[in-house]
Amino acid sequence: MKLRVISPWYPSEYSFHSGKFVESQVVALQNRDIDVSVEVPRVFPTSTNLSKTQARYYLKKIADSGTKNLYTETCGATWIPCPVFAPSNVLSRAEGFESGFSLRQELIQNDADIVHAHLGLPTGWAISRLVTEPLVITEHQSNLSYLLSDPRALDAYLEISNRAAVFICVSEFLKRNILDLLGSELSRSITVIPNVVDFDSFDLVNREEYECLSWIYVGNLSRNKGILRLLKTFDLYKKKVAPEATLTIVGEGPLSRWIENFALRRGIRNSVFLLGSKPHRSLRDYFSSADLMVHLSDSETFGIAPLEALASGMPVVSFHNGGSEDTWREIESFSGRLLEKSSSEADIVEAIVDISEGASRLDFSKVRSHLEGKFTAKIVSDALKDVYRDLTR
Repeated sequence: MKLRVISPWYPSEYSFHSGKFVESQVVALQNRDIDVSVEVPRVFPTSTNLSKTQARYYLKKIADSGTKNLYTETCGATWIPCPVFAPSNVLSRAEGFESGFSLRQELIQNDADIVHAHLGLPTGWAISRLVTEPLVITEHQSNLSYLLSDPRALDAYLEISNRAAVFICVSEFLKRNILDLLGSELSRSITVIPNVVDFDSFDLVNREEYECLSWIYVGNLSRNKGILRLLKTFDLYKKKVAPEATLTIVGEGPLSRWIENFALRRGIRNSVFLLGSKPHRSLRDYFSSADLMVHLSDSETFGIAPLEALASGMPVVSFHNGGSEDTWREIESFSGRLLEKSSSEADIVEAIVDISEGASRLDFSKVRSHLEGKFTAKIVSDALKDVYRDLTR
C-alpha cells in the first residue's frame, strides 16, 4: 500500500517539535510495511503585484533547472513551496497550497493508493480538489472556533468535512467541538484515533521523592499555552514555598522575550532556564532531571508533552482543557492534578504543594501501563491500517 501524507506541520532542522506527532504516526505506519511519502506545504511569500498565474510561472521556472531545485527533500519529507499572498488568512493559505500542489502534480506524478491530509483547513481543502484517490483527513487544531468564525471558512470546512472519505479527530473533545461548530449540516460520521505517544523515547524514572523543585515546560511560548500564568505561578511558588525551585522551558515562540523580562523584573532570572527548541530525543534527559511538569494551556485537542512527562514518571499539573480530560483524567488521582481554568496562581501553588506532600499516592508504573494501553504506535497504526484497508477493498 502506498500512502501520501500531507501536513503543514512536520519536524525540520529549524523547528524540531513542529508536527512531531505526525512524524511519529508516519514512522509507526512505515514500521508496519506501508510505503509512506510525506509532503509539507511551505508558504512562499508572494507580492500582491503578481497574479496567481505569474507566481506559478516563477515557481515553474525554478523547476526548469531541475525539480530538486524547487522541492527540498529533508528530514524524511518533501517541502512544497506554495504561493501565498500577504496578508493571508486560512482561506488564502488554502488557495496557495492548492496552487503549489497543483504544480507539484503537474511536474511529478504520484501513484499513491490513499492520500492522508492533516488539518481540514488549509491542507485538506487544498488537496481535495486535486486528487482522485480516497482522501483521509485528521484534524488536530485547537483554534477551530476562531478559524471558523469567518462564514466563508466555515463553508469551506463543511465542504471538505463532507467530501473526505474518512474524517478523523485525535480526541473525543475535538470531535464534540467540531460537531458543535458544524451542527446538522455535517452529513457524515467522525472517527476518533489518538496521536502516538513515543514511549520508546522516554524512560520511566523511579524517583525516590517528589519535592517539586525542578519544574519543566515543553511547548510553544504563546499566550494560549498559559505561559503568563506559568511564570506568575512559578514566581509565587519561589517566594512562598521553595526559593530554590527552578523552571526549565523548552520551546520557542512570541513570548520568549517577555519571559526573560518578567523573570528579570521579579528577580528570578537565574532560576528560569530558557533553552529554546531542542531535538525531541533530548527531552529524555531533561525529563529525567525534572520532577514536575506544569502545563497551563487553556485548550488542547490532545496534549502530547504532558503524556510524555507522565510516561517518564513525572507528575503533571494542568487544566481541564479538553485534551487532558480525554487522555489522563482517569489516572489523575495517582499522577498529578487537573484544575479548573479559573484557578488562581495561589490555587495552582496549593495543588503543587499537595502533590509534594502526598507523593505516596503517586504510582507511575500504573500510569505508564495505562497510557501504553491507549497510545502506543502499534495501537494507533492498527487503527489507521483498518481505515486504509477498508478504503482499498
